[in-house]
Amino acid sequence: LIHLSTSHDNMAAHWLPLESNPDSINAYLTKMGVTSVECVDVFSFDDDMLAFVPSPQVALLLCYPDYKKVAEVDAPSYEKLKAEGAGVPKGVFFMRQRIENACGTFALFHALANNEGNVDLGSGAFAQWLEKAKPLDENARSELLENDAALAGAHEETSRAGETEQNEKTQHHFVAFVVKDGVLYEINSSAPFPRPLGASTAKTLIKDASVHIQDLMAKLDTISFSALALVNNN
Repeated sequence: LIHLSTSHDNMAAHWLPLESNPDSINAYLTKMGVTSVECVDVFSFDDDMLAFVPSPQVALLLCYPDYKKVAEVDAPSYEKLKAEGAGVPKGVFFMRQRIENACGTFALFHALANNEGNVDLGSGAFAQWLEKAKPLDENARSELLENDAALAGAHEETSRAGETEQNEKTQHHFVAFVVKDGVLYEINSSAPFPRPLGASTAKTLIKDASVHIQDLMAKLDTISFSALALVNNN
């Protein structure tokens, strides 16, 4: 099993990694008080396999290997966008990761926060944290999460319940793909801002994201990826 984790420098805190499987993510969602959505595996981006993924699609969570190489591959794209004046788009929730081994949690939180108007986030620990986080800047949101005893505790409980041996340092990293105002964004907690990838809808989110993902797979020359769709819990 691939872990939702990465090892970056200058992290303020260290959490145990979560496993990248639906059971773990769904258990974490329940502990946070979010029961209207669930994660399901995306085994392939072929059309016949994507037909089994429920629609509408809330978000896609992607775990990829060798985050340092991915950062090198992505750097020209972000530099070009920055030169064009890009930043955090208005209305898109984004926070910078300052907690080591928490990239899976950050990807999940980006997926949920950017669907606040589309799904019922409940009134539990996540919803309470989000209300406090929205007025803050990208760095302060991470600090707020780090100091949230309920969410940190839920994370640790879920992580310790995992089936695989804990790995303190891995080279994998997790990002989220969400649709906001008709635009598909890749939201990477280690990047400077969400990256727009073109037009999309809740019905075509995963298919549209797969174009970018398969291009990345080709550049890395590996298929060691793990994908989870966040969908309505009907």
